[in-house]
Amino acid sequence: MKSTIKLIVLTFAFFAISCSSDDDGASNKDAVSTIKIKWDNIVGQKDMNIVEKQNLEYGYKTADNQDFNITAFGYYITNIILEGPNGERFEDEVSISAADAKGVYHIKEGDFASAATILQNVPVGKYNKITFTVGIPEEGVKEGAAGGVLDPAAGAWFWNWNAGYIGFAIEGHASTSSQAHNEIDGFVIPEKSFAIHIGGWRDITPLEGETPKFVNNIKTITLNFDSDVTVAESQEPSIHLLANAKALFDTSSVDFSTTYSVHAPILGKQFADVLDQVFSYSHVHQ
Repeated sequence: MKSTIKLIVLTFAFFAISCSSDDDGASNKDAVSTIKIKWDNIVGQKDMNIVEKQNLEYGYKTADNQDFNITAFGYYITNIILEGPNGERFEDEVSISAADAKGVYHIKEGDFASAATILQNVPVGKYNKITFTVGIPEEGVKEGAAGGVLDPAAGAWFWNWNAGYIGFAIEGHASTSSQAHNEIDGFVIPEKSFAIHIGGWRDITPLEGETPKFVNNIKTITLNFDSDVTVAESQEPSIHLLANAKALFDTSSVDFSTTYSVHAPILGKQFADVLDQVFSYSHVHQ
């Protein structure tokens, strides 16, 4: 009799544990956590070092031996999507208003606060791919007055309604640059400097005989991870992505003697077309 009672108790305990485990599994399906994206800016194999605007010391070389340095570097990132091998998917919400620009990130070298993007409410699971947009696409421009990192009054990189925002920018000096010292309305353009601003959110067909001015330079980039990244309630990974300034120059075959002042969408197209070569996956801290 005792053996029978003991068997019944053990059987009940087994089913109780099984049901408890099933319930926990069901509740965990809705569990979310946090993931960090760290934007690491580099030049070739070197860390990026920003110098003062009047500094003519060159720390880097292009593939064809043009010496250059960097005085400013940055880009806008939107529409971040994470995907996993088992159908996992997370889309970072983008909501732009006059008060804020949720889901829009302005990464600027030298600005420590902008170097990491924190994604909240990411469903737990495994992820092996990230997709993001470089630049501010149509929905960000057509909203009219925008707040947050898109507010021109707060230093946003805004051209005008037709051209939109500068989605990617790099400035510095180059040994071969033909830029002469210039002062315009109190603004100083140093000798030997260069400025490459990539922007433009739509194609506008020019009138007959008119020079093309506007082009859509918004780029969407997808990067695969070298292994699955696990997001769990007790595990908040940090994914490191690279933006390589040297790759921009080398893949576009830039010649600073003729290309040193890029301030219009059509002029930035040759650089926008190689942005997929600029960004890459580095590693993850799990």
